Amino acid sequence: MAFDPFDRAIPGESLTKPMQDDPIFEEPKVDNLTEAHYQTIHTFRNNKSLYSDLMNMIESGVDLESIANIITFGSFSKGQYSPDIAMQLKPLLIVWMFLEAHKNGIEVDDIKVMNFPKDKSMGNLTGDDMLALMRRKNPQKYGKIQKESATTQLDDFFAALNGGAVEEEPQEQQMSFMDMQQEPAAPEEMENV
Repeated sequence: MAFDPFDRAIPGESLTKPMQDDPIFEEPKVDNLTEAHYQTIHTFRNNKSLYSDLMNMIESGVDLESIANIITFGSFSKGQYSPDIAMQLKPLLIVWMFLEAHKNGIEVDDIKVMNFPKDKSMGNLTGDDMLALMRRKNPQKYGKIQKESATTQLDDFFAALNGGAVEEEPQEQQMSFMDMQQEPAAPEEMENV
């Protein structure tokens, strides 16, 4: 069979095909906000381990807004309800989770409702902020930096004990592309251009 270079999909063909078997393209199972709210609460109340995990997450400091986002998005992606029901359900779930957490003995001050940053100084992250963020998001790099810092501090300490200062080796400056200057072409080279 000969190779045909024109035997391929037409651009945009995937956009005109019938919808896949994805549940989000089907009719939602619940089309009523009240029913969606009670169904979600019923799911948590009937599953003791799920309810316990929810309370542990709230007690450990996960904000209610993030939990509600995960619940509603997961239910929407499984075809439970439509996006507009999911958006309207979020505040109801936040209030319900707050009340349940309070009933279970979690202090009101320990319940984080929204994911607001404590420091609103846009663009002024300190070194401590960066390290705290790196410790949570990239623990391998954080450990490497901590190890390098400890090694440097020990070297400085032992050098101070020996009475000398640590001499740093001069580092070569790397030239960037913009720092490089081209020498003017010689008259012989100009003839070949």
